[in-house]
Amino acid sequence: MKKTILALTLVMVFPAMAEDATVMKESVKSVVTGVISAGKDALSGVKDGVDDGRKTGVSVDGAVIVTDKEELNKFIAVSVLSVTKVADEEYEVTLALRNNSDKAVRLSNLNEAKSLVLLDVAGFASVLKTPLLPGESDITIPDNAAVKARYVFAKVEDAPATLRIYGMDVAVPAAKNK
Repeated sequence: MKKTILALTLVMVFPAMAEDATVMKESVKSVVTGVISAGKDALSGVKDGVDDGRKTGVSVDGAVIVTDKEELNKFIAVSVLSVTKVADEEYEVTLALRNNSDKAVRLSNLNEAKSLVLLDVAGFASVLKTPLLPGESDITIPDNAAVKARYVFAKVEDAPATLRIYGMDVAVPAAKNK
């Protein structure tokens, strides 16, 4: 079996070596492109599978798992209580997350760049100053209760205007200085 594979490899390699360098380059490029594309698709599939598994399975504490705008609107009322300038081009945003349902709700994947974005008055986006640790990337809001969450955004060049959470835009009040 090993000899057969070696023979097939040699049969394919020798003609390729005799061909123009451009053909060789394009062949290698095509193979590498396919491998990279397949890898990205596989990783995306794994992430989607994890998200779907978390949502469809019952969590240990019975919480509803929220990972998108539709679910957020269904279970949680979001408002921005305050925005405070904490340093040059850095703002701390305090959110109020109110759960009016009779089940706990867990906001998940807040560590993803598209989950929490602060937009300035010109529409430029800023992300969190530091990545959320695994234990910080989810927030559980008890049934019929509210929680406050604070996040610091960096590289905010103009006055903050909108917080985008799971694609839902929430107006922010005028920033105060610390």
